[in-house]
Amino acid sequence: MTLASLSFRRHRSGGNSKKNKYSPRYEARWGKPVDTYNPRSKFVKPEPRSYYDIPNIDPNNIPAFFEEQVKEWSLHRGLPPRLQSFGIPQDEVEPLLKAFVRAVTAGELSTPEGHHEYVLGRFVQHLDGDPVHAIDVIYNTILFTWASKPAQVELLRSVGLSPDTISKIQAVAEAGDRWFPADDFPETRKRVRKVIMHVGPTNSGKTYNALRALAAAETGVYAGPLRLLAHEIWERLNLGQIVPAGIEEEPPKATTVDTDTDTALDVAGVKRQGNPKYARVCNMKTGEEMRIVDDFAPLLSCTVEMLSLYRALDVAVIDEIQMIADPERGSAWTSAVLGVCAKEVHLCGEETAVPIIEALLKDTGDELVINRYERLSPLHLQEETLNGDLSQVKKGDCIVTFSRSSIFKLKREIERRSPLRCAVVYGRLPPEIRSEQAALFNDPDSGYDVLIGSDAVGMGLNLKIRRVIFESTSKFQGSREAPLSISQTKQIAGRAGRYGLHGNDPPGGYVTAFSPKDIPHIEKAINMPPQPLKSARIGINTRYFQAFALALPPNSPTKTILDAYYYTSRIPIHLRQQMMNNQVLEPLCKFVDDRLNNMPSNDVMLFLNAPIAIRDTKALEITQKFLRAYQDDMTVDLWKCLDDSPLIADLKVVEELQAEANPRGVNTAMLEGLESLHKAVVLYVWMCFRRPVSWFCFEEVRELKQRVEKALDWGLQAVTRSQPGKDWKEYTEERRKGMERGVVYRHAFLKSMPTAQPIDPPKRVSPGLH
Repeated sequence: MTLASLSFRRHRSGGNSKKNKYSPRYEARWGKPVDTYNPRSKFVKPEPRSYYDIPNIDPNNIPAFFEEQVKEWSLHRGLPPRLQSFGIPQDEVEPLLKAFVRAVTAGELSTPEGHHEYVLGRFVQHLDGDPVHAIDVIYNTILFTWASKPAQVELLRSVGLSPDTISKIQAVAEAGDRWFPADDFPETRKRVRKVIMHVGPTNSGKTYNALRALAAAETGVYAGPLRLLAHEIWERLNLGQIVPAGIEEEPPKATTVDTDTDTALDVAGVKRQGNPKYARVCNMKTGEEMRIVDDFAPLLSCTVEMLSLYRALDVAVIDEIQMIADPERGSAWTSAVLGVCAKEVHLCGEETAVPIIEALLKDTGDELVINRYERLSPLHLQEETLNGDLSQVKKGDCIVTFSRSSIFKLKREIERRSPLRCAVVYGRLPPEIRSEQAALFNDPDSGYDVLIGSDAVGMGLNLKIRRVIFESTSKFQGSREAPLSISQTKQIAGRAGRYGLHGNDPPGGYVTAFSPKDIPHIEKAINMPPQPLKSARIGINTRYFQAFALALPPNSPTKTILDAYYYTSRIPIHLRQQMMNNQVLEPLCKFVDDRLNNMPSNDVMLFLNAPIAIRDTKALEITQKFLRAYQDDMTVDLWKCLDDSPLIADLKVVEELQAEANPRGVNTAMLEGLESLHKAVVLYVWMCFRRPVSWFCFEEVRELKQRVEKALDWGLQAVTRSQPGKDWKEYTEERRKGMERGVVYRHAFLKSMPTAQPIDPPKRVSPGLH
């Protein structure tokens, strides 16, 4: 339970504040919810705003806020139950809190030494997002750090805490001590690495030298944020399209085009024509796909989450390093930076990440080199917007919107009103199809003149975009509409005017919007100098999960173990805990506790990180069968779990309709079933890569996944063709009303184009050897 929910609940229940010790002054001082979500009414205010007002804390006088607010924090009704769940007896919670409040208000923790020891700087550095919850976490962490010190033992005994309780507090604090996170990787600390940062804006060629170093390495790995990038690196290394470092590039032949304009890399020298003598054997591994060219391939291309931190390498390239601050995925980048066991580590991304990397590597002994790059072509803001007039869309434009339904509505309207044809790009498209769509847009003779895409265009796609047009500068996130961050806006806008992609056109790109109200946000973003990231994210792993499971009372629920880690772990100021989405995490933890009782900690952590569709009841039914088989037999036979599923029946019906060329027989219920089946199949694939002996039906699940995607592709196109077109103004008005009703738009389109055939690797190993 968070302080945010406590203050909101007290406000709703009313009552006499004099009789209620959880005072509304807390709301007045620190800010109350301004965009509340009521699950009964499902109402969400449409205007994107900060969920909480960030309290105004003087960075030069943090102790004043710390000492003034501690008593009010200690009176929150959710605090005693939380401390009890961490092992502190009910009758000892109050004396512990009173002793802590006295010590804080007396200034005992606000000394210069205490400022460092208790990381008081977090009160001004870690409050973005939900400051009420952040302050709650900071106070909790300080409480356990203070109470676990040997110097406090006599004081705590004198106020009534038993020796057993003091030992429990110390055990919890010790379990969460992550003051030196680099020490979590002892094998890596045995070597002195050379870390080379390549930083600069979009379209600066910052990744080029890093990839050439990888192509020249005896052993190495590329780790990026997207399947698309992992797939492209894999393909280009195998085809010899990246010239290794130390080799002089050959001039292009007169009959060939040297620069590859379809590359998804932020580089200036990737070659369209591969040279066999530069080809390197490389495997690929992502959360949903594995491609084995050779069992002993010296190179690997993967997503960051799939990066192995235990294999000794010569070169590692970690892309989009600024994502180290991402609330949901950032911990994977932090682990990669600290843990990848390579002689030479190349970090590519934005300038904003430099201070964080310097702080992370300060005590590792690694050598740090920073190479800075400038944008290769200018970017201009067009203050005159389209005002919603699609007739102003021109060849070379890229319209950015944030739902698949919007993408296809725009595509249909533009193609209906003009001779222009539109390619589409969005996150859920398979890498092959995304690359194919990018190639169609980049090819001036393909007939595809306009690109419509989601924020997927902002990362991992080099496109011949003359002008970026924002349909909106906010997107639906969780339960509300929220503005794009400065970094997101910069990255998307920066895709305009890619260097060297416009032939004889003057260099440079343009950015504008549908509506004039979005221009100030865009202008602020593109003109704002890089702002250093405040912190990197760090997350729990199996080691710390086990440590907390032992420190807490026996048989503590999974959610309690995660809460204890989140609320009590001591980390340096340049780190911040990975964000926990309680709306998803609570039912997932309950599901794990109910279905995976007595599972080892590493299996529990595995399933907590797995892509389990906890809110999709149809997919969850299949997931339960998978997990039941795993728990009972330690083997999961795919078709034993699926044979009697109605979702397989849906698949067969759609396949029959496709064979009969009968699109009118398709309905949305069938497609919803296919979407649910796809989620369950993706889970099985995910587990194949992590527990290949138990989840052994690799070929079967690969074939089923292709069947589902093919059926979805055809079915969704059939539904699209059968829907009457709407006037653009009518559509935008409908969308606006939908936002006001708090409608979470169902992603109606998984794909838009026929599935491209993947490149078959020359050799595959059996699932058990992956």
